[in-house]
Amino acid sequence: MIKVIAFDLDDTLWEVGPVIRRAESILAHWLEKEVPEYRYEPAKLMPIRETLLREDPTLGHRLTAFRQRLIEISLAPHLDQESAASCAEGAMEIFLTARNDVEFFEGALETLRELTGSFQLGALTNGNADINRLGLNSCFSFAFSAEQVGAPKPAPDLFQAALAHTGCEPAQMVYVGDDAIKDVDAANQVGLHTVWLRPKSKPVEGESSPDEIINDIRELPGAIKKLVGR
Repeated sequence: MIKVIAFDLDDTLWEVGPVIRRAESILAHWLEKEVPEYRYEPAKLMPIRETLLREDPTLGHRLTAFRQRLIEISLAPHLDQESAASCAEGAMEIFLTARNDVEFFEGALETLRELTGSFQLGALTNGNADINRLGLNSCFSFAFSAEQVGAPKPAPDLFQAALAHTGCEPAQMVYVGDDAIKDVDAANQVGLHTVWLRPKSKPVEGESSPDEIINDIRELPGAIKKLVGR
């Protein structure tokens, strides 16, 4: 019996590319006002990124800490250490506010509200979207990020955290995501049911098959009914 439906967030409930680009732009303008002689240009920060990841590979899934540290170091030529740290902290708040200002796929919120009447819903994400900032805490009763559990999908840690939190067996949980490898293959490996929201452009096939395939989030309730009926 299916009791829980867990969701990927980015590119499953909204398109993440435009969100990040807009957040980067808002961040750049804010930093320019705070530190007029500084220019936040992500492409030019690659050497710092590479050095940080080399020194601490865990920053690869600790996205908030990674970006804040990156900004702090890049500000060092313009500010003293304390001011750079403070400014980087403020910059991350600006970025996270914009990063969580998303345009949901058509029908996504209605779909979540429909499902929450019959199932426990939760979010499992490699990113730093926040269900509270997004206003999704009325639909989702739990949320775990790669930063929280210490490993990104396709590692099993996020799924194991959800199973431990809900107390359900793998066969009682469905995972919904757009990535055939990080979402479908990874959740299948743990024993969850899977629904693949197939991307519209050049979907990459995984090594395993999802239980159901949908092309629009609004098709999810029908897919869940099929799984429940099996």
